[in-house]
Amino acid sequence: MAVNSSLTHKQGEIGFAAVLLIAAGLAFLKAGDYPGASGVYPRVMALGLGIGAVLVLLRSWLQTRPGDDAAFFGHLGRFLLGFAMLGLYILAIDAIGYVIPSLILGIALPVALRFADLRMTALASLGTLIFILVVFVVILKRPLPADILDPLLGVLR
Repeated sequence: MAVNSSLTHKQGEIGFAAVLLIAAGLAFLKAGDYPGASGVYPRVMALGLGIGAVLVLLRSWLQTRPGDDAAFFGHLGRFLLGFAMLGLYILAIDAIGYVIPSLILGIALPVALRFADLRMTALASLGTLIFILVVFVVILKRPLPADILDPLLGVLR
């Protein structure tokens, strides 16, 4: 029997869920070092991420679905493009702030990966960005990374 070196869809899901579970555990531990009650929100988010990862692990281990043996990297170029775009996004946040790069990534990534139509993608990205701004800036009064749009965003504060 030959050894198959390509990752299957099922193996990819299990591996990704394991990485998320490790990240959730590390985030939970790191948030414990935050002073006072400032670590509660990150810990709750880490718990949510961990629960989601455990659910994906359980589903992947316990269920057999059509396509589980399909190659995980059916479109390796798109996968690499996605990671490259995330890298550029992180660099852009450092350079110009959160709002513009988030809006561009939210629209460009699905379009570049051919997952959605432009109109729905733009509406979903804009809605998500507005939700994040309202929750963090208005309700929680938490600062976002410094942004070139800070003079306009000052209205929300």
